[in-house]
Amino acid sequence: MRTPLSLASASLALALLASACGGASPSSTSTMPDASTTSIPDESTTSQAGGTLDSLPARTGVDPQTKTLTIGLLADQTGLFSPLISDVVAAQTVYWDALNAAGGIDGWTVEYLVQDTASNTGQHLEKYDEIRDQILAISISTGSNANLAALELYKQDSMLVFPLSWYSGWAFPRLDGRVMLEQNTNYCIEAMNILDFVNDMEGQRIALATFDDAYGQDAAAGVKQAIDFYGMDLVYDGTGAVVPGKDLTPVIQEIVNSAADWTFLATNPSLGAEILAGAARSGHKGMFTGSVPSYDFKLLDQPVSELYGMVYYQSAYNVGWGENTPGNNVMMTAVSGAFPDRRPSDGYITGWNGAVLMHRVLQIAIEGEDLTREGVVAAANSINEVDFGGSAPSQSYSGSPDEYVQRALAIYKPDPGLYAAAGGSDQKLSQGDGTTGSILVKSFFVGEMAEEYQFARPCFEG
Repeated sequence: MRTPLSLASASLALALLASACGGASPSSTSTMPDASTTSIPDESTTSQAGGTLDSLPARTGVDPQTKTLTIGLLADQTGLFSPLISDVVAAQTVYWDALNAAGGIDGWTVEYLVQDTASNTGQHLEKYDEIRDQILAISISTGSNANLAALELYKQDSMLVFPLSWYSGWAFPRLDGRVMLEQNTNYCIEAMNILDFVNDMEGQRIALATFDDAYGQDAAAGVKQAIDFYGMDLVYDGTGAVVPGKDLTPVIQEIVNSAADWTFLATNPSLGAEILAGAARSGHKGMFTGSVPSYDFKLLDQPVSELYGMVYYQSAYNVGWGENTPGNNVMMTAVSGAFPDRRPSDGYITGWNGAVLMHRVLQIAIEGEDLTREGVVAAANSINEVDFGGSAPSQSYSGSPDEYVQRALAIYKPDPGLYAAAGGSDQKLSQGDGTTGSILVKSFFVGEMAEEYQFARPCFEG
């Protein structure tokens, strides 16, 4: 039977904020405070799980004596995407610490082991090997190439993994063996929707500059298909031309020489900013956009802030920090209570929603009295729909990839004035009215091509 997810699992924070979230810590292993004075909303787990699971033999990532489940977070904390991912990790620590303080999942607490992968495939594999015998599942696994490199190990271990990667291949059981549970739209369909928006803005001449990895190649595949669909012109194909550590002058000059009216980036924020600023200095007048990982609101703290406000449109898988939705409000209250002196970040939303999903998976496994790794994978694949309370489009995992792939995307525009007025980099979560400085341009939509697209295979297979 397919099991829908309501906001009940996320709304646990409403009952905890005063006692639990204020003491949350970003440490690598969660605490397990006395939950005798806390409460958790009824999630219909007690009657089915009860004490049966207490008597299960010890298994990897599960301690039936202490009723502890251990999950892993393979997170880039020092590499190319660390400014974004550090906030994703922080939100998950808040969620699990709050859940544990409220009594856990039918008395089962969730510990988390955080490993720094540094956006390095070799280090990712090493860190996974260090914890693979200690964990039941992985709620963050950073990077398309790293996850592809580790995929055979994940399948061998029957390890459920939530990739912090939006590669289009994760939707296909023939590729991932059903162990990769993706969230949001993928790079390829995201690109189709962005080009639909660019088409509405009368864009015609498109330049493309991406990393030479599964992320960059998957996004580029979507861009090129959309260019054909909308009758645009690809005036510079820089697929794979952006290489960290190498001189970007040739890429910048190609964009300038192309006279593109729009440039699509699939990079990280810092290298994307180098390309954008370099082109502007050379007199380029075109607009810029790109995949979600290409932009970080912290660019508004840099000299490029005004330029981004003039020429950049960003895509988004979630609403922004400060936007009023039931799911977002729960998350913001919890994270602000835990980290009052930190600044707002949209990364918190991504991290929180990942924890909401993992919570539901573990809950189903407990209800089914199967906390083997295979049981957790089966629980994940039994979910029909996940409701994130308006902070992101609901996600389905029922039917074929063409039926359940997420196709919706939102478009925002950075607003340096709005950001500065709220306090810029000096903002604190405790002030209650913080912002990451972007204005909604187009709410979640599915463009003409993305709606018609027959999603029968990954856009990129390398």
